[in-house]
Amino acid sequence: MPGRSPRASSRDAILRVFAEHVADRGYADTSLGDVAAELNLSKGTIVHHFGNKEALLREVHVAYFSRRFAEADFVHAHLEDPVSRLVAMIYALLAAHRDDRAASLACLRELVRYFDGDLTDYVRKQRVRYTEIVVDILRAGAERGLLHTPDPQMTALQVFGMCNYAWTWYRPDGPRTVEDIARLFAHNVLAGLVPRSEADRELDELITAAIRTVREAPGRSAADGPAEPADGDLAEPVPTVP
Repeated sequence: MPGRSPRASSRDAILRVFAEHVADRGYADTSLGDVAAELNLSKGTIVHHFGNKEALLREVHVAYFSRRFAEADFVHAHLEDPVSRLVAMIYALLAAHRDDRAASLACLRELVRYFDGDLTDYVRKQRVRYTEIVVDILRAGAERGLLHTPDPQMTALQVFGMCNYAWTWYRPDGPRTVEDIARLFAHNVLAGLVPRSEADRELDELITAAIRTVREAPGRSAADGPAEPADGDLAEPVPTVP
């Protein structure tokens, strides 16, 4: 892997390349020396900034959750109704597997394999806080009669279980785009939550608007993400919901 310019010696660049190595090789096989070499830095520079590998992984988590919370705040500010917000959060969770893939793998896969103690406590608190965003959306939707769920907490966990483990099977070069998957997941979830009088066409339009809102949020990935699909992709038909 060719080295990058010394100008890439910022903390953000170190975190980005470290996350890429963890995603590609796993935490155990990631070497600070290799990260330093790719950035044309000395290993001592990385140690000076962060201390050790565990501290680096913690910083990857801090930055990752900061991006996810900023994304959720953007959704809250730009979408008013709970149904649109729920769809946007489903898409945001899935899109992170493509647009912020290295950090997603480092955060969702490696943590459960290697860590406990303070790092795990921090991540658990951040995940609880993030889960509560979806719980609040579901609760608001239920209170307004827009979503039907007797247990917003369990329904939120269903959403996260469905989306977070996409890292085990989703591949950016696979046959289905994130937009395809988000549309199908949103339809499947809303088919059980939205009153039956909701027209499929209205639901299609709502999903399209929610996806577009998330894609407009700034700073969604560690490297500003890859080029987004063309707007034309949003107009693809959605599988019929039974």
